[in-house]
Parts: sequence; structure tokens; C-alpha cells
Amino acid sequence: MNIQELDLYLRRINEIEHIQLVTGKNVNDVTPLDWKVNEEGYIRMPEDGFFESGPIQLRKHHRFSAMPLHRHTFIEINYIYSGTCTQQINGEKVLLREGQLCLLDSDVLHSIDRMEENDILINIIIRKDIFASAILGRFATGGIVSQFLFNAIAEDTSHDRYIVFESENYEKLQFFVKNMMCEAFGETMYTQDILYGHMIIIFTELMRVYTYRTNTVPSEHTRVDLLEILAYIERNYRTCKLTDLAERFNFNSNYLGNLLKKKTGQTFMELVKTQRMLQAASRLTNTNESIEQIAESVGYDSPGFFYRTFVLKYGMTPKQYRKMALLQRSSSPFNSTEKINSE
Repeated sequence: MNIQELDLYLRRINEIEHIQLVTGKNVNDVTPLDWKVNEEGYIRMPEDGFFESGPIQLRKHHRFSAMPLHRHTFIEINYIYSGTCTQQINGEKVLLREGQLCLLDSDVLHSIDRMEENDILINIIIRKDIFASAILGRFATGGIVSQFLFNAIAEDTSHDRYIVFESENYEKLQFFVKNMMCEAFGETMYTQDILYGHMIIIFTELMRVYTYRTNTVPSEHTRVDLLEILAYIERNYRTCKLTDLAERFNFNSNYLGNLLKKKTGQTFMELVKTQRMLQAASRLTNTNESIEQIAESVGYDSPGFFYRTFVLKYGMTPKQYRKMALLQRSSSPFNSTEKINSE
């Protein structure tokens, strides 16, 4: 399926939408799920019926009828392909515009108002275990910038929360989401592997966007300034000093040190050490370098001190970490080689 075919597919009124257009009533197309409102006034959706073909699924939201209040155990990402969409999320009215994404944690209570012909919403649903380990967890080990963003998103999605990404002007993100939709709604081999790869790219782009609106109070300092500072530490962690960092960004050293501690939970030296450990973990996972070579490459003159620091950080030796990473890679549900060998 190409982009033009995708557009025709999404805009066509399907059988369920035709029924909803005529009756105005919401129709359930997921079996064996029964759309029954419980005593608390909402629908509890189980995972049965949603993930039969894999842990990442894309579904076109059916138009012409309101979706009643509901909760579910999986992660949901709403992408507005066309028009607008009004939702009630945790009792708050949220208007989503074309090109925006809304990330909903599991168990968020939400409903969707009736959508008309030009309003097209795509639901990207992900099993929470896959979302936490295979997708978000990947960013937690990339560097202190991605770790900071991961922690911010993880915090916002850990207590029935949601995030709206103001992504309508980011053409690259739109391109990747639409290509992911072409894959999902087409009939090709290895679709789940491709969807997983697209989700990694999409979340990487969302890390770049990161100008988002949430149901939280905005911070007193812009995240962009902090991200620039963290990015500088990430690039120069081997030689960076707090005084140099403060001078570069026109801060008083003590003030900057306190700001970093307040916003990240780590001191400047702890951030540098974290970046060193993240780099070391990445090299252990992705290279065959010796532990001594890795220690030197991330800024440790003493292999013994590196060894002790690594154990304190990860609760295991570098050798044990490398072995664990290899085992996790071979057992991944998205490991195509494993699937081929098992057939």
C-alpha cells in the first residue's frame, strides 16, 4: 500500500461506519469484547481480541458515532490523520488537531466525541510490557538527554496520565507515521518487525519534538534550555567541567549545579558518570571491545575503578551485563532470525 492508496482506504466509509452513520450508535468490531458499561459508568476493555497478530496494532477509529467512556490495560497512541478530534480524558476536554499525537497510559479514563467524514483518527495500540521494555526502555540507555526525556515521559505515563505532542508541523514525523500506516494496513510479511522499527523512529522524532502539552503544571524553566545543557554534557562528558559548562550557557556555576540537581535529580558529576556508564553499557552490548578498552574509551584510567562504578550502577559486572544483553536480544519477540530458525 502506498500513500495514495492509504488515503483512499482511510477516507472510504466502511461497513461499520455506514451502520454508525445510519443509526448513530457505536458498533463493536472486536470479538469477544462486549460493549457493556459497568456499574462505575464506563467500559473496561480487556486485551483479548486486540493483539492476536502481534503486540503492536494500528486501527482506524470508526466515525459517525461517539465512543463511550472506557479504560484498557494497553498503551494507546492517537494520531490525527485528518481533521480534528475531541476527547474527554480524565474529565478534561482535549482537542486534537491534524498531525498531532496523543499518548495515553493504560487505565486512562477517556471517551471520543463523534467524528465526521473528514475527521480521521488512527489508534496505535501497544502491549504495555512491550512499550516499557522494547520501546521506551531503549531510550533510557541512549544517553543522558534521551534518559531525561524517557524519565519525563515515563513519569507522565505512570499515573493514568496522557501527553499531547504538538507535532503538526514536523513533516518527518508525519512521513514516518504514514509509512507505518501503509505497512499496517497493507498485506506484507514481517509486519510486526517493521512496525516495531517504525515505533523506534517515531519515538525518536517525538524526542525531538518534545514541545508537548500535558495535564501537569508547566515548569519554570523551558525544557529546551535544559536539553541543550544535557546535550552538551552528553557530547563532552570526557572533558566537561561544571565551570566550563556554566560559562558556555551564561550561568553561575553554583546556580547551574543546583538547577541540574533540581531538574534531573542528579548532580553535574553524577550526570557525567551516568553518561559514562550509558556509553559503557552501549559498547558492551554492541561491540566486542575488551572491558579495559571500554573503560579507557569512556574516560576511566583505572579499569578497577570503572569495574566498581559499573557494578554500583547496574548491580552486575560488565561481563555479566554483556551476557545478559546478548540473551535479551536473542529472546526479543521482534527477533526475526529467531522466528525463521524456529519455522
